[in-house]
Amino acid sequence: MVLGTGVGLYLYTVTHAGTFTGGAIVSRPSGTARPFAWPFRLTGRANILLIGVDITINERHQVLPVSRSDTLMLVSFDPQRARVNVLSIPRDTFTVIPRLGPDRINAAYAAGGPRLTIRTVEDLLGVPVHYYVKLGPASFGQIIDAIGGIEVDVEKDMKYTDRWADLHIDLTKGRQVLSGDQAMQYMRFRHDDEGDIGRVRRQQQVFLALVGKLKSPAAVLSSPKLLQAFVHHTQTNLSVSELISLGLFARGLHTTDIKTATLPGEAGPIYVYVDEAQMRQVVAEMFVGVNPQTLASIAVEVLNASGVPGLARQTAQRLERLGFRIVRVEAALRLAQTTTVIDRTGRPEVARALADLLGRKPVTYEPGAGADITVVVAQDLIALTPAQVAQKRN
Repeated sequence: MVLGTGVGLYLYTVTHAGTFTGGAIVSRPSGTARPFAWPFRLTGRANILLIGVDITINERHQVLPVSRSDTLMLVSFDPQRARVNVLSIPRDTFTVIPRLGPDRINAAYAAGGPRLTIRTVEDLLGVPVHYYVKLGPASFGQIIDAIGGIEVDVEKDMKYTDRWADLHIDLTKGRQVLSGDQAMQYMRFRHDDEGDIGRVRRQQQVFLALVGKLKSPAAVLSSPKLLQAFVHHTQTNLSVSELISLGLFARGLHTTDIKTATLPGEAGPIYVYVDEAQMRQVVAEMFVGVNPQTLASIAVEVLNASGVPGLARQTAQRLERLGFRIVRVEAALRLAQTTTVIDRTGRPEVARALADLLGRKPVTYEPGAGADITVVVAQDLIALTPAQVAQKRN
């Protein structure tokens, strides 16, 4: 039975491997080594932004073609450390949206869809977003139905009705298997003292339950149905073969290898204000794989070999925001075709982490005097991420 399922999955992938589910609204990563290899292997860190959108209804109860991101989760698949890290970003997080200015982060989707949302998250956290998956109001539920529901311990009775928004929540306390619709009710409930923080926690709980279900033998039999649900109910710049690679990687992990966190901040009456110091620590641990103390102890210089004014300064500012200690930014003696990281510390894990942040750039070891790490910036850094590609084109 498993062999037959594997053959069917292989044939499905061969047929659809070149497609992008739901259409590619954001360009695929350019100017960087992609973290996938055939057959179905994840070879490098892949950061994927999950964007769940809501429904906007006007005073006439008409659905408007304008939505905001109701859910933002940046998921980092890290094969080097065999783990998955999930960072939830509260929808009311106060940030600066490019071209718009200060606002809640969920306004980025309404103004510019996935592309502007990705760019806003990258600017906020300082790490690249390689891929994205956009889910409509019912998409997550349809994916959960495709694997036969998920088991969740509902912590209390949840009753709420909002006819204006066509929202009906009716759940009873206790451990139970939730259907897709019930799981969506569970994630959308926020009418208690916890408010949006509780809703974020429940989103993480459902995510972990979904990953746990994917690890079960029964999930293997439902794999083609699950892929079809992704194809028909999401929008992403991941190919089907890449989705399978991520699924197989997650199946090989233990529950303890999946870490969840919420962007540190303080909730006010209107916004959630980010705690910058705590954010740097969380981002360094979850998306760089190096503790902040180590980053701050290493001197980094950035040399501009791109011929593009300001590119080295932009790169240095981004690394500094993550916690790297920048000691020098200046022009290189000659132009270069490829961005390179030169390590003089003998700490390859730090140099490799920095190179991965810049798009899995090559690392060379050159002992001698000078900064601990030198970043030689070339033009290929302009096309580091889909968001930067869009920025360049605009």
